[in-house]
Amino acid sequence: MKRWLLTYLGYPLLVFFGKIFPSKKEKLESKYIELNNKFVKSSNNFKRHPPEKVFLLLPHCIQFDDCDHRITKTIFNCEECGRCKISDVVKFGKKFGIIIKVATGGRLARRLVSEIKPDFIIAVACERELTEGISAVYPMPVIGIPNLRPNGPCRNTTFDLEILKKELEVLLQ
Repeated sequence: MKRWLLTYLGYPLLVFFGKIFPSKKEKLESKYIELNNKFVKSSNNFKRHPPEKVFLLLPHCIQFDDCDHRITKTIFNCEECGRCKISDVVKFGKKFGIIIKVATGGRLARRLVSEIKPDFIIAVACERELTEGISAVYPMPVIGIPNLRPNGPCRNTTFDLEILKKELEVLLQ
């Protein structure tokens, strides 16, 4: 019920207040993600899942932008040079046996979710993409991990690997 209210009442309010107070929009989106994660973790959905039903969805912007090895078809094209976090994610994928895909935008992300039909999603993206995506795939449980943007949006972004590792360990133990 809490996630339903967050999705069907909270998200439209976020959009509304984000337009009225654009300087506060990212903070509102962060709060939405935080509440969603809290509600998902307190639900029956936050339990052990088979690895082949856990979907890790990543944005293409976490790949080093000068890399010659495109990972949008398969993350395993990564040469594991260490210039971005993709090599660490590849190691997680091999260790945990989860489904990992890279999306170039929200439409592709939603299409991947509908094709894969996972039981659980962990998504890394900017706050805007996460709030839209969490709302779009409801009632599917999603843990959102906001990315960090030291070079501005959509270019050489990064994220906290320890948070990802912790979430995966809980889901796959």
